[in-house]
Amino acid sequence: MIILGITTSHEAGAALIEDGRIVAAINEERLNRKKCAAGVPLLSIQWLLSERVVNPSEIDAVAVAGLIHKTPPPMSSDCTENGEARQDMKTAEMFASSRLGSQLMGSPANVKLYRGLSRLLPQKPLVRLRKELEDLGIRRPLYLCDHHTAHLASAYYTSGWEEALVLSNDGFGDGYCSKVAIGRDGALQEIDSNPFFNSVGMYYLYVTHLCGFPMYYHAGKTMGLAAFGDASRTIDYFKRSLSFDEKTGRYVNHGLIFRKEIERMRHFFNGTKKEDIAAAIQLHLEMLLERQVCHFVEKTGLRRIALAGGVHANVRANQRIAEIPGIEGVFIHPNMGDGGLGAGAGLWLWARLAKERGESIKPRPLNNAYLGPNFDDRQAEAALREAGLSFTRPAHLAGEIAQELSREKIVARCDGRMEYGPRALGNRSILYQATDREVNTWLNKQLKRTEFMPFAPVVRDIDASLMLKNFDERTSSAAKYMTITYDVTGRCKAEAPAVVHVDGTARPQVIRQSENPEYYAILEEYKKRTGLSALVNTSFNMHEEPIVCTPCEAIQAFRQSRLDVLVLNSFLVRNTSATPKS
Repeated sequence: MIILGITTSHEAGAALIEDGRIVAAINEERLNRKKCAAGVPLLSIQWLLSERVVNPSEIDAVAVAGLIHKTPPPMSSDCTENGEARQDMKTAEMFASSRLGSQLMGSPANVKLYRGLSRLLPQKPLVRLRKELEDLGIRRPLYLCDHHTAHLASAYYTSGWEEALVLSNDGFGDGYCSKVAIGRDGALQEIDSNPFFNSVGMYYLYVTHLCGFPMYYHAGKTMGLAAFGDASRTIDYFKRSLSFDEKTGRYVNHGLIFRKEIERMRHFFNGTKKEDIAAAIQLHLEMLLERQVCHFVEKTGLRRIALAGGVHANVRANQRIAEIPGIEGVFIHPNMGDGGLGAGAGLWLWARLAKERGESIKPRPLNNAYLGPNFDDRQAEAALREAGLSFTRPAHLAGEIAQELSREKIVARCDGRMEYGPRALGNRSILYQATDREVNTWLNKQLKRTEFMPFAPVVRDIDASLMLKNFDERTSSAAKYMTITYDVTGRCKAEAPAVVHVDGTARPQVIRQSENPEYYAILEEYKKRTGLSALVNTSFNMHEEPIVCTPCEAIQAFRQSRLDVLVLNSFLVRNTSATPKS
């Protein structure tokens, strides 16, 4: 059974599901080069059809994430600050201004009203999607999957666990900010949902905006900034605004929403250090999520936790969940935000249709996240020759790369299939020694980035426990995809200070040989030469650009950033005019 899964939300994209496995997936931004692109992912769908050599007639069904399909506001502008705020947002702001209105906003009745009214309006992206699919020869019924149900499905059906507690936490989607389900015997039973008015994710975005970052896709900067602040100075505001109801297991909003809440926060926090505001919302988020998980663990008895939704891009919060006593395992879907909705919807539909056919339904572990486009040596060589670059083709490439790294050279690697999700996992990565504490300053400057988190380390699985405290099988799947932090060991602080945050944590990628042999070999050769276990791994892209996809994009970014070495499949390029490290 072949399912095409699609999302038209922010981070639009598509995935192919074959018999319950994601076999290929991509987000539109990687192809049209527009960060967090929204709308019909036509290029993604076309790539999937060409990549898998699937005839459109072979697709059994199409799953579309979301019951409500509106045209999202442009990601380049902030809909909280300009005239493009939609009428439903303005109505929500008005209702939330009164006590009775806020009670209605936080009730299930409001979700029904919101969904009902929204679906009466023209759903232009859905209309366009139907036409585009027909033009491609895909004439199958479209099944719409609830936003949070798609998140839940993405986590459960790629966890490999037949039984798990599954949670989705997001800003908002289809009227909700959170859903909780029991995953058991291949089926998802939803046991709780929380209206979007109560969204802890939105509060985090409000703070991101107050800190001066684009609120839709730079919440990670807020998380990094939080470690520099003092939460005790500002956390009372968030405790009053967002409480936890022990009876229902839900967080509850006592404040306002959207622009009205931002205005309220701006007035209250006038003159307050942004580091302290970030620290408070980070700590409060962690506490709320911990209490939510504890509530439903106690209610269900389930101790394996599968997570998805944009809130779970917060790796510190994921660590907090993993540290709850008695938790037996934590898995976070590697494309946890809206970019993973297409795959989630496809998995949800596969399970539904398989059940109707009487087929076995079993969650299958995601073996790796290398699900995007690749290119062969012929294409790589052609791109290098067209760019006029001198190159070599080393007989022992991993050893050559390790040698360059040991000489303090910055290596950009573009090799194999591109990663699925927001993290670079070696195939579209920039690698460097982790011994230089100042690397975060000068390399971010070179890449024109402003970051508060240190770069992430990559380590082999056999070295992970040397560098990371409490690393074990419970969280090893999460660590494969850089979706969780760990407290680091003294050895890590001494050997790899560049990857240790001021709070003593690191967000690692722990790589197994079977998942990416060539990447693993670089680490192996590097350790032979230096005795060191970790390398810096950061995404191969310039600031505000998507991760590179093609050889030409890799060459362009290599030239713009003036790095030392480019690895393009089997080929190696040395830059004799690289920018000095300072």
